[in-house]
Amino acid sequence: MAIEQYELYGETAIRVQNEELEFTLVPAWGSNLLSLRLKNKDLELLRFPESQEMFKADPILYGLPILFPPNRIADGRFAFNGRDYQFDINDAAEHNHTHGLLFDAPWKLLRAEAEGERIVLETIIHSDEHEAILARFPHSFSVQMSYILERATLTIKATISSQDAAPFPWGLGYHTTFNYPFDRSGDLAKCQFSLNADKQWVLDERFLPTGELVDIPYLEELREGKSLVEHALDDAFQTAESGANEAVLTDLNSGIRVVYSADEQFKHWVVYNHDARQGYLCPEPYTWITNAPNLQLPQELTGFRVLQPGEQVTTTTRIRMEEVI
Repeated sequence: MAIEQYELYGETAIRVQNEELEFTLVPAWGSNLLSLRLKNKDLELLRFPESQEMFKADPILYGLPILFPPNRIADGRFAFNGRDYQFDINDAAEHNHTHGLLFDAPWKLLRAEAEGERIVLETIIHSDEHEAILARFPHSFSVQMSYILERATLTIKATISSQDAAPFPWGLGYHTTFNYPFDRSGDLAKCQFSLNADKQWVLDERFLPTGELVDIPYLEELREGKSLVEHALDDAFQTAESGANEAVLTDLNSGIRVVYSADEQFKHWVVYNHDARQGYLCPEPYTWITNAPNLQLPQELTGFRVLQPGEQVTTTTRIRMEEVI
C-alpha cells in the first residue's frame, strides 16, 4: 500500500494504491477522483483528462464529479420554506442550472492514511468559506467525502452536515464517467450494461422530468445485460424496489466487470453516453431525481429530502472490480 502527493497539471494530487487498485484525487478540482486504475491489467477505468485545458473545458465528463444537487434545475430556480433559491444558468441552451455547487469548487484534504488493510482518504468543503456557494445556496453546511480503498473495492461515503439555523433541501449524485470499453481499443459489441431499475422517467425537450413514470421498453434486457451499440442514452430511471441497487458494466475485451452499487438513499439513476460512440458511459446514482424541488410529486417518490438544523446524513456507494471468467 502507498500514498503519495504529486503535482498534476499544476494542482496537488493524491495517489493511493494497494496491490489491486490505484486512484488519484485532486482536492482543488471539486474533490474529483480523476483516475481509477486496475493494476494487474493496467486499465484506466475512468475517463482521464490529457491536460488541464481539457478538464477545465468540461469537468463533468472526467473522473467522478460530485453533484450537489444532481442534474438540472429548471431555470435555476426553486422555492422552499418561504425562501427563493436562484442558481446560475450554466445550461444556456435549455435555460437550466445543472450539476450543482461543489463540482468546480476547491476542497481541502483532511487526511490520507492506512488503517490496517485499507487506505482512507478524506476531503471536506465548508460553505461558509465560499462566497459563490453562499450566494446561490445561503446555508451553512459542510460535505465530507471519504474514499476507502480495500482490496478490489472503492467505497465512497459522503457526510452532509448542517450548521445552519434553518432547514434546507439536499440532493446528491455522482457523474461517474467510465471508459467504455475499459480498454479503449476494445470492441463495444463485447460490452454489456445492466441496471436494476423498475421504471423510467419521461423527460421533456429540456431533459426535465414531466412527472410521469413509464415502463422501460427493454426492461428484461436492461436487468440481465444490454448491448449499448448504437443505443444513445440520456435517460432517468427509478431504482427497483427489490434486489441490489446497482449498475454493472461488463467488458469481455478485458475480462473485467465493474459493479457500482449504492445504498437505499439513491432512488434514481441517470445513464448517459452521448451518442453511444464517444467511448464513455456515465451511470449516475442520485438521491433525488432531476429538478426534484419543482416537481409536484410525493417526496418519497422524487427523493427530495431536508436536513434540519444540526443534523447530518451519510450516503454510501461502492465500486467493485470482478474478473469475468
